[in-house]
Amino acid sequence: MPMKGKSFRSRYILSLVLVFLLPSLGFGADVENSRDPSLLKRYEGSFIVQYSTNEYDSALVPLGKTVYEGDRYKFAAEDKVEGRVTRILYIVPEGRSALEVLRNYEAELKGNGYEILFSASKEELGPYDSFAETLYGRDRHYPLPGDERTKNQQFLSARLTRPEGDVYVTLYALENHFWGNETKMEKGRTYVRVDLVETRPMETRMVTVTSEEMAKGIEETGRIALYGIFFDTDKTDIKPESVPALEEIAKLLKASPDLRVLVVGHTDSTGDREYNMGLSRRRAESVVKYLQEKFQIPASRMIPAGVGMLAPVASNRTEEGRAKNRRVELVEF
Repeated sequence: MPMKGKSFRSRYILSLVLVFLLPSLGFGADVENSRDPSLLKRYEGSFIVQYSTNEYDSALVPLGKTVYEGDRYKFAAEDKVEGRVTRILYIVPEGRSALEVLRNYEAELKGNGYEILFSASKEELGPYDSFAETLYGRDRHYPLPGDERTKNQQFLSARLTRPEGDVYVTLYALENHFWGNETKMEKGRTYVRVDLVETRPMETRMVTVTSEEMAKGIEETGRIALYGIFFDTDKTDIKPESVPALEEIAKLLKASPDLRVLVVGHTDSTGDREYNMGLSRRRAESVVKYLQEKFQIPASRMIPAGVGMLAPVASNRTEEGRAKNRRVELVEF
């Protein structure tokens, strides 16, 4: 499948920016305020050129190669996990291949009790550079190797099961066989992207909206956003801590017998758009079903709907914004 010209040029420019930026960061030294995650050490002699950590974020864990479906690439199988996310880009010592680096990490992970969920290399990951493009999007950080885009890439995903919350690791390694010495980055240098997710429940910081506050919001704007209804990642089962918010919705509907509402599920922009549309609708259906069964609210007064990521109320570039976008809304109709 040919790459789109405009898309390729934009990625090419992003890659140029990074390649010329890296030498200015101090080639061979870790970027400021970066460190290895406590649960996984680095490949010996590597240094960090890109680092970020979020106390609560979401991340994709590929479990299969990329396939072209509809008008875009997607993973044949994937998981989406949430928790403390650390993202690190390393450059390893000269002369080390992507495969050698991956095998070292694989042995380290297995030795520490991790289960390898998926591992593949080169064209096994999918055509062109679709795998990294699908996984990292704008955060795609390595030089584009032209016609050799699939010849030197390696990937694995792994999971450590533990009582306090599972840990997921994704690792993508690529050899630079495109940029020459004029950029101070020798051909053959290997880049390694490591993402580590320590799963745990999100701290509930949203105050339950009372039925009176719901009524006021609907009267003033025709809608009210609720953040007290919780689901596990990629699940539609309502979690027990959602009960107070659901009780308040029931109070609202019983106190206003003529009120009819759309129950609208919303997601952030993480993951596949069509999948999120379906997930948000199924979650809204779960809310409607709960209110019917537990509080005998007539189905005719509630219509479930899902809009996925299509109606954000904040930027999806930060976890704070994504948290605001994951919500259920009641809309009067």
